[in-house]
Amino acid sequence: MSVKTVLLFRSKTDDTSNEDVYEKLLHDHGYHVKTISPIQFRFINIDLLSTKLKSNDYYGLIFTSKRAVEAVQRVLTDNDRQRWQRIYVEGPATGTLVKELFGSTTKILGAESGGSELLADFIIKDVRDIEGTVNLLFPCAQARLDLLPKRLSSERAIHLDEIIVYETIPSDSLEQELNEYLKNHGVPNVIGFFSPSGFDSVFKASQRIGLDLTNNKIVLISLGKTTSAAIRNCLESSSFDERSCLKPTAEEFLRVVQNIQ
Repeated sequence: MSVKTVLLFRSKTDDTSNEDVYEKLLHDHGYHVKTISPIQFRFINIDLLSTKLKSNDYYGLIFTSKRAVEAVQRVLTDNDRQRWQRIYVEGPATGTLVKELFGSTTKILGAESGGSELLADFIIKDVRDIEGTVNLLFPCAQARLDLLPKRLSSERAIHLDEIIVYETIPSDSLEQELNEYLKNHGVPNVIGFFSPSGFDSVFKASQRIGLDLTNNKIVLISLGKTTSAAIRNCLESSSFDERSCLKPTAEEFLRVVQNIQ
């Protein structure tokens, strides 16, 4: 297959001044790229989050998504910022946002670990020599998967305090934008999925408009084990071509695209 068109289903940054790194990298390598946001977000439990951020009971924070960072950003004060000096993150993009919010003096760890389970293993090793119970605050999505919490909760010395700070719902404009794309550009060679909830929303929309994700003419690329698992569990009875990125980076996504034959 000669790949020319790539359709990305990922949430665009709210800062329109920032160029999308995935779009730029793929475009610079000769691909026609379009991004559509498959889901939208609603922040919840913000008052409770504000209270927990003022507590001195926690050893550190855990972020596995940029939206959780944005939720914290809404209520974080200067005093809160100084209190949190150790933060674990999943993925370089989340790590960059955390650094911008908390500053360069905060220790930001685990960005290159490569997924929720590996981040959990990193955290376990990092706190192994600390005496007593290690309390960690984990702002997360309503639809978060159990990989990291389950792994950390298996450690007696770690107490994970989860707080749901945002929920995801399908984008109001997803079906319309997808229809417009197909009308103007036809079926893409590659479709990229960045979250299980994003895939679920796109799969349902594609069924309504008659786009077949299970024909092998479209290569599905997933970022992360949880997204890959969501695709495979949904399409397991069908024939489909799904490739997984080993790391949640634009460079890894490009590598997977370039290896398609």
